[in-house]
Amino acid sequence: MTALLDLPTDVLYTIFPYLDAADFLALTSCTKTLHTYRQDPNYWRILTRTTFRIPPQPLLRADGARWQWLYRRLRTQTQLYTWGSNGCGNLGHGFVAMGPASTGDHDWADVNARNIGWPKKVLLDDMTEPVGVVADVQCGGWSTTLLNSIGNIYLCGGIDPSSAFMTRSVHRGRDRNRATSQMKRLTFPSAYPPTTKDRHEPSTAISQFSTGRAHILGLADDGKVWQWNNEEARLVKPLHVDVSDKVVTRVVAGWDRASMFVNGTGIVYWPHDTPLRAGNAEADAILIDTAIVPGTGFTQSRNGRETPDTLEARIGKVTHHILLENFILFITSFNKVFLYQAVFPLPDLDPPAPIEITAFYPSSSDSHFEIQDLQGSFRSFAIFTKSGDVLMGNRAMLDAFNAGTYDSTSTEPSHPAPSIIPALQNSSITSVAIGDHHFQALRSNGTILAYGADPQSCGALGLGFPEGTGPLRGLIAENFSSDGTLGRNVGRQVWFERLMQRWLGEMKEKAGMEGEAKARGDMILPRRGQAAQNVAAVTAVGDYFEREGKKWEDGVVEEGAMGSYFVLKVAAAGWHTAALVLVDEEQAERSRQMHVVPDKVDDEVKDEKYDWHGGTWEDIDAPWDQLTKAMLWLNDSIWRLVRKFLGLQERDEKMEEEQKKEAEQEEPGDRTRYSWSDQPFPRLRMANGEAMPGEIEITE
Repeated sequence: MTALLDLPTDVLYTIFPYLDAADFLALTSCTKTLHTYRQDPNYWRILTRTTFRIPPQPLLRADGARWQWLYRRLRTQTQLYTWGSNGCGNLGHGFVAMGPASTGDHDWADVNARNIGWPKKVLLDDMTEPVGVVADVQCGGWSTTLLNSIGNIYLCGGIDPSSAFMTRSVHRGRDRNRATSQMKRLTFPSAYPPTTKDRHEPSTAISQFSTGRAHILGLADDGKVWQWNNEEARLVKPLHVDVSDKVVTRVVAGWDRASMFVNGTGIVYWPHDTPLRAGNAEADAILIDTAIVPGTGFTQSRNGRETPDTLEARIGKVTHHILLENFILFITSFNKVFLYQAVFPLPDLDPPAPIEITAFYPSSSDSHFEIQDLQGSFRSFAIFTKSGDVLMGNRAMLDAFNAGTYDSTSTEPSHPAPSIIPALQNSSITSVAIGDHHFQALRSNGTILAYGADPQSCGALGLGFPEGTGPLRGLIAENFSSDGTLGRNVGRQVWFERLMQRWLGEMKEKAGMEGEAKARGDMILPRRGQAAQNVAAVTAVGDYFEREGKKWEDGVVEEGAMGSYFVLKVAAAGWHTAALVLVDEEQAERSRQMHVVPDKVDDEVKDEKYDWHGGTWEDIDAPWDQLTKAMLWLNDSIWRLVRKFLGLQERDEKMEEEQKKEAEQEEPGDRTRYSWSDQPFPRLRMANGEAMPGEIEITE
């Protein structure tokens, strides 16, 4: 009988995925030889993806320890954060209808009636239906959509403006007039029961989904393709393409087109608003006319040879594709990039062939140049190479290639060429999430860099508002409602820790007060009716707080270890952004305590008595005052007993505890002193060599 250790290594790797985590760990603990397989990246990647339906991540490094770390934490530490424009309830938060002044929030709270300027956690546990473990998040034009670990899709906002839903309610028992958006599970026709945690339904358990501007596509475990133009799905059935037997490998939604990749056929696309065909007897399905991108159905022959003069052989096997406005982009196994104008319907005779985009290829022969991934939406996209380059493209480049006017040797300044942002090169960027005017770059260490513009200062960058903490992050705006901008190719890390917002807010208040720092505050803080911000000063201040922010967890998180907020996925569309974040709350709390200064206790407080009715500390000396306080205390005690008997006290205590927890998260107590409490607003030297005005020493 052959012993387990006598089997070839490739056979062992084939056996491992059939074991659950407990059995795999037990097996690899048996011998020293088997222990070497304990952090096999292939095993932990497959287990994590199949257990939690994590989407493919081509650029995530093959690190077994990383995948094992993700597997252990996804079930309990996954949180959803959103920010930006909340006009359709698309962020999953209710919004304060009367603005910050009615809630007592500080002017740096970065929350107003319709927008969220700082990443805010979505309270998924408070939803009508528990969402469970979130596996993926995507953004549409007016929505944020989630896929959970059992294959259900949830939506907040609306798939299109007409279906965006908002309700008026009292928020969490507070006396506030709020509009609250609820997370809703997308439904299926009655003939297809939804999958649940107790019963798996292959026809409705979604393995992969894609959100377009105004539609959503889902690929079920059994290979069915579903489309949502509203909250109920319709089964997609192309008229002239066979999609049976799980030949569909992915679905991709875009600006105004929907698509799927069908093995042996290629990229199949259709208008996203295709109506039901007349005479359709199956009301649960959409019978659609489709178009096929020519030359994308490459299949390897049995003998490994292909006729070299066929279009398919010249293009190669399509490895990934995306849909932009008017165009389909795809990359192939031959290390090539192609575009195709998504005309519908295609001409019956001689349809145009895909056009190769040569702008991203190195000017000289480079044997190490290898395209690994393609990402993008609307009018922008990014090419990722194996060497770590991130090359950005735009609509102007696509139009030039499509019109045949692109010239790689052109030296004209206006000639469209790849945009190369230095900070993104060789920086372990794993994905970019692109909105209408901004984008967010996700690094392998779980942090996000924000780039671009903040349309109408809605908070899409996650750096705050012009009237809030935005200027301290380097955000420049002509006024409170104009577009906020960062410097050219300047990126700022997005922070999720609420106490860091308080740090920025208190420093901003110091800059706005009369005194030594006011002249510096006038340079960076936009004020109605006053001069515009000093760009050099705002940039210097943004650079300073960016450097200081990187030190936030020094002494708590070791170099190379995961931070308290580790971003798994970032998504963007329109004017809003969402991120799926693993939150290590214990580590985050240790980091907060590093910045807390212990309060000094006044000895006189120990001799004071508590006013049970008024809720304040004061000395009680006069006999009449003592009698009055005693009567009030007795009255209060009787009232408490009556409420306890009626069961109202327990209810109120629970509500107060929930409000206390939320208040602690949103706004730490005012009595707490922090490491920055006694620090002045910094005086810095600007890029032009000039120093900001003031009397304190310059911070270099």
